[in-house]
Amino acid sequence: MVNNYTDNLEEKVVELSLKLKGKNKELEDIIELNNLTFKKLIHNLKNPVGVSFSFSEMILEGLQNYTPDKLERHIEIIKNSSEFSLNLLNSFAEFHRYQSTDLKLYFANQNFSKVILEVLEKVKKKADEKGISIQTNLPEKDIEYYFDKTELAKAISNVLNNAIRYSSESTSVHLNIFESKNEINVIIADQGIGIEEDHLLAIFNDFFVVNTYSNDTKKCIGLGLPITKRIFDIHNGKITVESQIGKGSTFTI
Repeated sequence: MVNNYTDNLEEKVVELSLKLKGKNKELEDIIELNNLTFKKLIHNLKNPVGVSFSFSEMILEGLQNYTPDKLERHIEIIKNSSEFSLNLLNSFAEFHRYQSTDLKLYFANQNFSKVILEVLEKVKKKADEKGISIQTNLPEKDIEYYFDKTELAKAISNVLNNAIRYSSESTSVHLNIFESKNEINVIIADQGIGIEEDHLLAIFNDFFVVNTYSNDTKKCIGLGLPITKRIFDIHNGKITVESQIGKGSTFTI
């Protein structure tokens, strides 16, 4: 009896030790990932902050020699660099929120089709400004699904906005939605600049940027798609992409 008890106890100790070792490894990986992410943030902030500081210094030291046009140009550079820095910090705060174990979502059974229509209404203005038509193929019957309305709408908006942002004027973006078995499939295809094959897997990595500037001359941050992927992960979904340079990209959710 005593021997059996001792053997069982030893087995439990070994089992708990292995579990503890596994949890320690998970914790080390998380710490390493966080450190790497913060290093990337600092790296991405150094340039715009440095630009703002340099041009501010130039203005203060030589203000008497500035023409109104030159002063306006340099203040515009400072404004753009500062705006990028603020957008980067806001995006990073949002990105960090999705990595938290305390992230709170509000799931409910609701009308997925209605959410899609609301998203389309919001992105329509940006599409119209570029003369881009959004072609839709939606189910005749409404789709009911258990999801967080705010988060899922944000993720789909991110993909649609990217499609519009990286497309040339007077092209089309196609949105197809259909149900297959127990899945909802959302396919968003554009006729934009496309993504090189070597970059397709990396575009969901934080701070990865294929093109420094998009077609609307806005500097890219590289956190939109990682946030989007995280939202779909939380909803037991996945997002994949196929693309050809100069022909466009197709995102399948």
